Amino acid sequence: MIPNPHLGKIIVFEGLDGSGQTTQAQLLVKWFSEKRNQLAYYTKEPTDGPVGSLLKLALAKRLSCSSGARPLDEVTMALFFAADRADHLNNDIVPKLENSIHVIADRYYLSSLAYQSMVADYDWIKEINKHALRPDLTFFLDVPPAICVKRMQAQRWHIELYEDLRTLQRVHRNFLESIQKLKIQGERIEMIDGNQPLKDVHKEIVHKTKSFFKSLISRDKRKRGPDVHQLELLMNAEPLTEAEIATHQEG
Repeated sequence: MIPNPHLGKIIVFEGLDGSGQTTQAQLLVKWFSEKRNQLAYYTKEPTDGPVGSLLKLALAKRLSCSSGARPLDEVTMALFFAADRADHLNNDIVPKLENSIHVIADRYYLSSLAYQSMVADYDWIKEINKHALRPDLTFFLDVPPAICVKRMQAQRWHIELYEDLRTLQRVHRNFLESIQKLKIQGERIEMIDGNQPLKDVHKEIVHKTKSFFKSLISRDKRKRGPDVHQLELLMNAEPLTEAEIATHQEG
């Protein structure tokens, strides 16, 4: 994976289906834009691009191999995810980063390492994603698989591929193992207890985001450019209030 060379930063949210990572990613975008009027862009994988659209059909169990009703195998799925990610980077993420816009991504290659490594080789999955930009900061919302299943059953009428309890238990173990490997290789990954109340999860994420940007200020303090000034403004930005969070949920 390639270090991000741009002024815009990549912040990734990961977790099991039902962990709440989508909501928290969107709340962080809201925090950036409403608390300090800073540009932040929410995006999600699979995308709405040509490959991502096929992946969504596969995840909904509406796409199968030509020889019958069997679902796509994990090697094919891993290649689809890597291709969608490459398209996502080139056409969506990198142009934002080049314009100093922070990208808040809902899932990235850590999900591929956790989900597809149930069958496909872990090192091979890393190899097909080696041209992806490395996230500057990753949040993993850690929620027990059984709780994730209960949340999905309460909120959805259709269960997608990978969303049964036994599969999520395996994926959860893969996430934890992959996180340890990536942290050893220098990636900044923050573990968040996603089983807390929504506002408390958001508050912890804001705190750790501010700590991340504080480390950037310390590293770049000699430059004193306008980007550093903007980062310093974030240090005084409070988390969203309960009312602001509720407004997001109602919208």
